[in-house]
Amino acid sequence: MAVAGKNSRFKVGTADIKGLNSGTVTLNGDTIDVTTFLSGGWIEKIQGLKSAELSLEGFWVSDDPNGQGALIDALISGDSVAVDSLLDGANGWHGSFLVTSAEFGAAVDGEVSASFSLESTGEVTKVTPSEG
Repeated sequence: MAVAGKNSRFKVGTADIKGLNSGTVTLNGDTIDVTTFLSGGWIEKIQGLKSAELSLEGFWVSDDPNGQGALIDALISGDSVAVDSLLDGANGWHGSFLVTSAEFGAAVDGEVSASFSLESTGEVTKVTPSEG
């Protein structure tokens, strides 16, 4: 069954990141070539290292110290932040991320926009609501 994106939530620790209206989670799995002379002319691969990337966009919210503010602080300090990406509001992924960029823009006829890019550091795990 399809799920509406309107219920998506992205959190730093326990705080929702305010102002977001678009978010993308990318899970990556590198491959390692293990082809040998006995591979019958076909390339053989195994999975190598895994990583995740987050791309978050929306409106700049200057009074969001625990959400957007925490992302900006983490970028400046170089510290990682714990992020939950809950694409249906409850299920998704959790991991530790480094903020690799923060971009802000303004136009005379529009809102002030914000976008953030994050890359995982360490394991990313599935989040599912606890049952019972």
